[in-house]
Amino acid sequence: MWQKQLQYHDPNDPVRKPSNVHFMDTTRMSTASIMQPQYRNRHNFMIFGGFLLKQTFELAFCCAASFAHSRPTFVSLDPSTFQNPVPVGSVLYLTATVVYTDPPVVAGQTDGDAPEKAQSGNEQTKVQVRVDSKVRNVDHRDSKPTGQFNYTFTVDKNLKVLPKTYTEFMMYIDARRRVRRVLESVQQGEADGGTGERITE
Repeated sequence: MWQKQLQYHDPNDPVRKPSNVHFMDTTRMSTASIMQPQYRNRHNFMIFGGFLLKQTFELAFCCAASFAHSRPTFVSLDPSTFQNPVPVGSVLYLTATVVYTDPPVVAGQTDGDAPEKAQSGNEQTKVQVRVDSKVRNVDHRDSKPTGQFNYTFTVDKNLKVLPKTYTEFMMYIDARRRVRRVLESVQQGEADGGTGERITE
């Protein structure tokens, strides 16, 4: 995949980037907002976690819609944790990036697992959007991460995302591994449920 994206940048190489392949850095979308007191938890002066999830979901949805130029369908949110609280009056920064698409940009990629099958004729794509959040006080001196949220959508188009930098490749690989773990757990659950046996321990 690294060699493929290098070819897309080489003016002397006849290989041209397909129109349905988009570089990861072009999918990025960011917001900054002041945390108002009406969004706080009633027991303290920290912002309610449900409001933070709402903000990350809306940005992830907009990121996927901008990437696909169509309305995405929400599939799932990976398990997430809040690393640091978000106080009232602070500034919340959110950055959403399309980090993985399934089918992948290069068929047959392996990471020690079974190779992924090519699905070039598939016009529906799973889009995974990662939202990174951090909070700063008003004078912008202290910055703390507040969590990472990974949303999966489907779009009725054949689209691919392609990383360019080392950091983007690490984000891509991390997202691909999460997708494979979910798939393995679903397949394992179907296999266990299909035997007719019940675990009583």
